Amino acid sequence: MLLSLFKRGQSGPKDAPERSFASPAMPDAADLHVTLRTGGEPPFRVHLERMSIQGAIIVLPFHLAPPDGSAAELEIRHIEDRWTVTTAALARETHKASSDSVRVELRFTNLGGLYAQLDDALGRYFDRRAAARITPEFPADVRVKLAQGAHRARGSAHDLSLTGVGATVSLVEAFPFKGGELAELTLDIPGCQPELVGPVFVKHVHRAGPRAVLGVEFDLLADSPLRARRSEYVRFVEERMSEFERLQGRLGRTA
Repeated sequence: MLLSLFKRGQSGPKDAPERSFASPAMPDAADLHVTLRTGGEPPFRVHLERMSIQGAIIVLPFHLAPPDGSAAELEIRHIEDRWTVTTAALARETHKASSDSVRVELRFTNLGGLYAQLDDALGRYFDRRAAARITPEFPADVRVKLAQGAHRARGSAHDLSLTGVGATVSLVEAFPFKGGELAELTLDIPGCQPELVGPVFVKHVHRAGPRAVLGVEFDLLADSPLRARRSEYVRFVEERMSEFERLQGRLGRTA
């Protein structure tokens, strides 16, 4: 799920563009020591502007910016709480932040290793399932197709959130899928045509009676029809969340 790990610090560029990230209670970026290592050079400190489980946006001096597509290693340390997270990344896009600095978007490339570190180092800060989830009123109306290499799965929506989908599929189709790796999602939602298609990260697979629930998280850093048309999906989910809240309110008044 695309949750922001850290609240915005106060020292970043004042003209930073707004980006849409959910923000649970997290440590201030000012409490963190963040360094970047590129091309075998010694690590140097950067300003962390945004971070999610999929990637980060950092600000650094213009002359230190890594070339687009180059490999890098990001290290985040919390001095007071004594934890460290290190992750491999690729530099994706570079934009001017000020007269002498640039904003670089990093995409993490080893999500399995990053998830393992988060379980240990950031358990009390980072809830990977914190995003509100809703169950479609008629789950069979939301059709899901997933592909990962030669593996295919078809089913219906078990639950929906703003950052991902849980799909009910057959056990045989679900268990070949590898957690932490990319897959392709095709989502058929009433009122959203054509189908929404885009890359996702497989988060978990677990048994649910005679079938399985395969949970995936949208890769919103990748250019795709799903990213371009995400507003349609968000509108569908938010409308159902509002319906659920209204129902809860009516039930509360009659209790």
